[in-house]
Amino acid sequence: MTQKQSVVIIGGGPAGLTAAWELVKDGGSENYDVTVLEATREFGGISRTVKHDGNRMDIGGHRFFSKDERIMDWWKEVLPLQGAPSYDDKKLHREHDMEPGGPDPEIEDKVMLKRHRVSRIYWNHHFFDYPISLSANTLKAMGPKLTLVAGFSYLKSMVHKLPEDNLENFYINRFGRKLYSMFFEGYTEKLWGRHPSQISADWGSQRVKGLSIMGVLKNAVQKLLPKKRSNDEVETSLIEEFWYPKYGPGQLWETVESNCEAAGVKVITDANVVEIRQADGKIASVVYEDSEGNRTEMHADDFISSMPVKDLVNAVDA
Repeated sequence: MTQKQSVVIIGGGPAGLTAAWELVKDGGSENYDVTVLEATREFGGISRTVKHDGNRMDIGGHRFFSKDERIMDWWKEVLPLQGAPSYDDKKLHREHDMEPGGPDPEIEDKVMLKRHRVSRIYWNHHFFDYPISLSANTLKAMGPKLTLVAGFSYLKSMVHKLPEDNLENFYINRFGRKLYSMFFEGYTEKLWGRHPSQISADWGSQRVKGLSIMGVLKNAVQKLLPKKRSNDEVETSLIEEFWYPKYGPGQLWETVESNCEAAGVKVITDANVVEIRQADGKIASVVYEDSEGNRTEMHADDFISSMPVKDLVNAVDA
């Protein structure tokens, strides 16, 4: 019998728990002795769901959608997709494609729900779809004059491209100056505390990727076609449906943690890693501290870190 390879994983958020489960699933626990060190007493990191007085609150907005089917399948293996309408589906007359043989959300708790995306921008006493759509409601709310101004502004941006050395120019090149000033300029500055002209264009390419007026037009036309599009054909910013665990995003990672423990992973909470020690040019051990100040050193063959990079750097030979 070969000796197990010991692995210490720092962090019980999505990255750390995913790494742990990938190591031990499908009999992997016969080859790996895995320990997860989580600084708090909750799992999921910034994707956790906090419980307070019988209520569940998400830390930030999280929806489950990916263009990579492998990721979608991974989530679905942890929490099966709903096979029957939920209570609010019935109440609000929402229709989804149900998963054949999937659990009934009215009976089962471990289930991934399908949800329609509803995002709005409130501007000039009107609600607009976000991302901006070319719907009848949008055109009516803008009015013919503003629609023409926005249209000619966009045409100008197609002819006269600005250097994409900041986020402002990035948006103007894709939507025209008028739509940029209406929907992106003030919102971005309020959200990030800096004017878009002071933010790198790289940020925009990460956040909205291929989204543009042409992308909106293409999406509007394709929605009229009977053929159902796969995830990789839909621009991420334009998705209209996503998955959501019955009890919030934290439920997914609580379930992964439970599966890990059942497969033999040792999970230690209240274990804040404060030191990472090296020997012979590689990581030899980590030192974690509990809430009472007690410190424990752990040695392993391999280490995986999902802790914040600044904390990781500060902990190396601290």
